[in-house]
Amino acid sequence: MKKVFSILTLALIFVTQLSILSNAQLDEAYDAHGGLENFKNYRTLQYDQEMEITGIVKVEDNQLFDLNSRKALITSDNYKVGFDGTEAWITPNVEALGLPPRFYALTPFYFFGLPFLFADPGVNLEALGTKELNGKEYNVVKATYDPGVGDTPDDDYVAYIDKDTNQIKVLHYIVTYPPLMRGKSIEELERHAAVYEEWQEADGLIVPKKISFFEWSDDKLGDTEVGSMTFENVSFKKENPNSEVFQKPQGAIVDNSHKAK
Repeated sequence: MKKVFSILTLALIFVTQLSILSNAQLDEAYDAHGGLENFKNYRTLQYDQEMEITGIVKVEDNQLFDLNSRKALITSDNYKVGFDGTEAWITPNVEALGLPPRFYALTPFYFFGLPFLFADPGVNLEALGTKELNGKEYNVVKATYDPGVGDTPDDDYVAYIDKDTNQIKVLHYIVTYPPLMRGKSIEELERHAAVYEEWQEADGLIVPKKISFFEWSDDKLGDTEVGSMTFENVSFKKENPNSEVFQKPQGAIVDNSHKAK
């Protein structure tokens, strides 16, 4: 019995050490990006975004977020998408965007908001040590999610953090949003990678300017770019946005695609 307790104690110590290490690595990343507390002091985020996923979608829009509630309003010449904290909606029609509106409402924001969003409740971090990618070594941290966190708690993200700058360089991940899984099991899903190509300063924070997307296989980055996001006119404010702008307008269509089986 004592031997069993000893094994369990050692396992607990090991897991605790990994957690401390991953938190320490991300603390350095938070500081390199302007500071987690600075990010938390802001209530409003707004930017202009262009996104292209080859052969799937190409959009340009303005995105507004309440950083406390994570409510969203996305506007373009062709569509308006909102998330009021419970429901996601789109107008004038679902086809105007080319992606499930509920999925799109917070997806570019999530890539934009890292590493800070790794500090959200329900995120579990694991240090994976150092790994080499394209001839350079990176500190590597994996993020998974508690059951019920967001629409896709089975997602995972593996962040490669530059040892020289402590900034995220590469992030590989899976997407488990039901309509985008196309009937595949989690084990069958292809991994993709986001490469943080350019950073910019906005109100004291270092945030993405350009992210490129590639395939990811066998811990290697694919050669062909399959998409990109760019962010311009980024603005953080300490005042809360007007909550009324996130409310569903008359005639808007609610998107329940996250409930698909």
